[in-house]
Amino acid sequence: MKNKKETSWDDIKAMFQETDRRFKETDRKFKENAKSFKETEKFIKETSASIKRTERMICDANKQIGGISRSNGEFCEEYFINSFKENPTFLGEKFDRVLEYLKPEPAVVNDEYDLVLRNGSIVVLIEMKYKADIDDVKRMFLKLRSYRANYPMFKDYKVYLCIASFRFRANVRARAAKEGIVLIQQRGDKIEVVSENVKAWE
Repeated sequence: MKNKKETSWDDIKAMFQETDRRFKETDRKFKENAKSFKETEKFIKETSASIKRTERMICDANKQIGGISRSNGEFCEEYFINSFKENPTFLGEKFDRVLEYLKPEPAVVNDEYDLVLRNGSIVVLIEMKYKADIDDVKRMFLKLRSYRANYPMFKDYKVYLCIASFRFRANVRARAAKEGIVLIQQRGDKIEVVSENVKAWE
């Protein structure tokens, strides 16, 4: 039998060197991975902070836009209310009652009416919108029904349905003309009817 090759000192030394090399290589890769992990962690934190800043900016912008919208709406309502209080006339008729934000108590139908003009035979229901749209025209018939239900004592009165706004798009004008809804708009320092069709409900 041949003797097994004996392990020499050089062989042992080479084994230690190889083990050391592998250990250093493993250590290097571990450090690289650790560095990469820290960089990823940093990126995630920075991205999260950026998202939170963006969310705050969007929230602030929404508040500002909401504030502007409310301000415009309030200005519109104040303008038309004051105009009719100073000159309570409509389509040549004089009115002795100008009621703002009328809410019936008790109510048969829960509703509120932005502005109501009334004399001995006519009621004018006016909804005020900074920018009126098609849905506002449709909702006027709901106002008519709820008003009739809430104020049966005026059942024999003629009722005009009106929308007051600073601006009407062409499609709103067309729909209002078709339905007989009266449109009231600011013209310089005055207000005037700009409808092509005026109808009274009896």
